Amino acid sequence: MEFSQDLCQLYHLCVGFNQDPCNEDDFKFIYEYDDDFTTFPTISVLALKVCLTKMFETPGLPQFNIMSLLHGEQIVEVSNPIPPGSPVRCIAVMEDLADKGKGMLMTVRIDLKNPENLDEMYSRCYMKFYVRGLGGFGDKGILDQKIPDPPAREPDQTFEAPTDERLALFYRLCGDVNPLHIVPSAAQLAGFEKPILHGLCTYGILGRAVYETYCEGDVSLIKNISVRFVSHVYPGETIKVDMFKEGDSILFSATTLERKAVISTGVVDLKPQAKI
Repeated sequence: MEFSQDLCQLYHLCVGFNQDPCNEDDFKFIYEYDDDFTTFPTISVLALKVCLTKMFETPGLPQFNIMSLLHGEQIVEVSNPIPPGSPVRCIAVMEDLADKGKGMLMTVRIDLKNPENLDEMYSRCYMKFYVRGLGGFGDKGILDQKIPDPPAREPDQTFEAPTDERLALFYRLCGDVNPLHIVPSAAQLAGFEKPILHGLCTYGILGRAVYETYCEGDVSLIKNISVRFVSHVYPGETIKVDMFKEGDSILFSATTLERKAVISTGVVDLKPQAKI
């Protein structure tokens, strides 16, 4: 997969970097001539296209309608930054299938590596999807990757991230072209009032919230980012992120200011140098 320079810049703008166009601290993500030009760790989720291919090519897996698919959790474990403008070898494995009664939890692991040196890992993604209607086969799976709940206390920090009403139109250009995010009738068929924001765009925004609050501009401090998707975001809403510091980890809960709906919970694990 090609992580072209333009794709990397588009992704970073979509998840909210350089909302202030004069903020040179963010130039490392959006300006190709910056001395520290790099990528933000959540960009690894653009390997979703490889994940979808693996889903539909796995032997023995029943066919299903992609509209019955819900993205339940997303984990990115960071090893090295993906160089902007470089090809990446994406190796997808169907890691686990677990019976959840009325549906099935499907976990696809994707290793993103340097194609010229497969010993160099950029990141490892775990994409967890709930597939409605494919449960009842009895196997509870083998993975135990529990994302901790945030504590029941006042947050240590709060971050607000406004989103543009056209954000889903821009983010789909990163490769996720599900009509749910652009066609009103498709969104209504799925039970939404109107097209919703991509969950993986929200994922990047949540990662940025923790980065801007705790990392003092040093993206290398992020070890991994784990998010559980609880509900949806409509483009144009403001995402409020309540953060709780627990050792070297930042637990969080995210809501929409407009509807007061909890949309995600999760945790970002940081290296000890981070400002926590």
